[in-house]
Amino acid sequence: MPNPADQQQGGIHVIALSIVNQYGESLEIPRSAMEVSLFESIYSKFVTGEIAIDDGLNLTKNFRFTGQENVRIIFRQQEGNGQSCAPEDSIDKVFRVYKVSNEERVKDSKKTYIIKICDPRMFRARRQRISQTLRGSYTDMLVGLFTDEHFGLNIPKQDIDLWEQTVPDNNQFISPNWTIARLADHFVARASKGEDTHTKNGMFLYQTLNGGFRFASIDTLTQQEFPLEFSFKPRSDTNTAKLDMNAPNGANTQILAYSKPQLFDTLQGTIGGAYASSMKAYDPLRKLEQDIVFDLEESFKKGDHVSGHPLVMTGEMEITNKTGILIDPSISPTVDQIDVDLPINESFESVVLYTNNANHDFSNDPSVTGTETFLGHSNKDNAELERRAMMENLQQHRIQVTIPARTDLSVGTVIVLNIPSPESQANNDDTSDQINDDRYLIIDLCLEVNPIQQRGVLKLECVKESYAKRVADSTPASMVKESQT
Repeated sequence: MPNPADQQQGGIHVIALSIVNQYGESLEIPRSAMEVSLFESIYSKFVTGEIAIDDGLNLTKNFRFTGQENVRIIFRQQEGNGQSCAPEDSIDKVFRVYKVSNEERVKDSKKTYIIKICDPRMFRARRQRISQTLRGSYTDMLVGLFTDEHFGLNIPKQDIDLWEQTVPDNNQFISPNWTIARLADHFVARASKGEDTHTKNGMFLYQTLNGGFRFASIDTLTQQEFPLEFSFKPRSDTNTAKLDMNAPNGANTQILAYSKPQLFDTLQGTIGGAYASSMKAYDPLRKLEQDIVFDLEESFKKGDHVSGHPLVMTGEMEITNKTGILIDPSISPTVDQIDVDLPINESFESVVLYTNNANHDFSNDPSVTGTETFLGHSNKDNAELERRAMMENLQQHRIQVTIPARTDLSVGTVIVLNIPSPESQANNDDTSDQINDDRYLIIDLCLEVNPIQQRGVLKLECVKESYAKRVADSTPASMVKESQT
């Protein structure tokens, strides 16, 4: 049992860090590993990592490195007063070495290099090809790709944490010798939870470090909230030191650093279809063209969100203003309106997609209303436009946060980040942000651990998917106070 005196912020108990080569030779490498970095993302089907090695034994030669080795990693965060966390909150993974890079000679008897690792099943996913007909819901097809021992990845079902069912259940797809990875991407992009969801085609397939594989909708991700709040509040006082490491205001709930690489990019959002878009779908049986549109404001009226309102002002005309010339520094220049444009969520010509719906893909029925036993891919609603908008909006408001290392956090989780406002509070002004409730969705994660010191940090990339209040309905707190005086 770890000594409570060993408690340290970001403490990680390194239970196992070993390499096994193809000849059955095993080697523990904690003292040779300068840093271990592990990665997961809602956009990645497999977890990956890298190990920075300080090598004085020439392991690449003497251990016969060929890029076919396996690495066993077991990390557990410190909890309570120095104890390890529960196994279900720990990282216990077998990785495959696939690359050694950046070798440098630092001394006559020592060199450094980086070992790249990934989940072993990534190899089969990228090389195994499938040429057969698949039927059922996209969920059923993906389950087959991942669990079937003959043509799939042969992943045990206990390694699947969450697998949501999608509709309809009578799809058919003839795989044209695609790899498992390409097929999975194709199915994920087209899988739908139905009409009453935030994004009909809003599914993600990813693997977590402390669990297994997950196939979940954006609605589910936005409702999975981590129970602890993180803040900048100092943790060095005596009372904090006596707290459980993971209690509210405990040592492992401190924000060590943060940056916002982007608050918004409305030009990219506009040309990417984040706010409005349209599709022209040609029906070869009816000889008609169907116009389908996406409106961000209408989309936000359904399903679940992190907070609930669009990140931009919607439903109101966009006005181009021009200021006058500054004459008196104490008086703001006059503002003149020079142009008016459509609301940002009604500019449907921003992105236009062209497609066709091949009715009766798997039958010769000439009737438009004929019942189809199996469905091929068709665009009869704005599901594809909704997914395009969702992916763009998840890149708009981004924040990167560094917190003490922990193994119980994973991507696809909502986290509360209590970050003070960078405004002067000398006059006891209310500087709270009315529209940003500090709730963010984790999309990328990097755990960095120093095995020798047995501590590290967790770097998170999070997004603000929605605001707590309509932009048009909010008024900065300072302006509210001024209006009341």
